[in-house]
Amino acid sequence: MPSYMADTNVYVGATNDPGFRSRFEAFVSAHGPLLVSAVVVAEVLIGVPNAVHQASATHAVAAGSRILAPVDEDWLVAGAALARLGGDAVTKGRSFWNDALLGAQCARLGATLVTHNAADFRRLRRWIGVRAVPPFPSR
Repeated sequence: MPSYMADTNVYVGATNDPGFRSRFEAFVSAHGPLLVSAVVVAEVLIGVPNAVHQASATHAVAAGSRILAPVDEDWLVAGAALARLGGDAVTKGRSFWNDALLGAQCARLGATLVTHNAADFRRLRRWIGVRAVPPFPSR
């Protein structure tokens, strides 16, 4: 059975859209628990400036899973991929760097990334063997 990891934009969509949340919950029920990256948790926390709500946001994202931190190999793979892409990939900022790091982590773990941002992961795919799919694949 394949393992899945959700990108930050999937959690944001589930938070803001009840219909999407229902589909996400059904996906997690059928394919979960999801792997949870510390990269995604950090991005979620950046979007929750009220410290009182940060613990509940972390708990909701983790949903009973252990939060997995990228390892040194992930950082090296992500950095090398951005260097090879060059140009705007290098200067695109924190968000694209986080995508590269998340992609490298998923590739190492053999996890499929569920994301609304398939375009960036297609760019990274040449250098990082990440499999990224839009919500919600049947397998």
